[in-house]
Amino acid sequence: MRLILSFLFLAVFIGCEEKMDPSSNCIEKPRDESGCYTVYSPVCGCNGKTYSNDCEAKAHGILSYSAGECQEK
Repeated sequence: MRLILSFLFLAVFIGCEEKMDPSSNCIEKPRDESGCYTVYSPVCGCNGKTYSNDCEAKAHGILSYSAGECQEK
């Protein structure tokens, strides 16, 4: 009986993975405590903000970006 309950619990736990909302890739969050390098290699986040490098963009929660500075509108 314990084996069956353990299996069911595991199946439910694995089936309940949090799905990442694609739109959340463009919402800037408070910077995390990761140590980023200081090389200036700008990237343009999907939120229209320029970050000094890809590590800084990721540290702010921006997972979608392109190489280079953002163009001013």
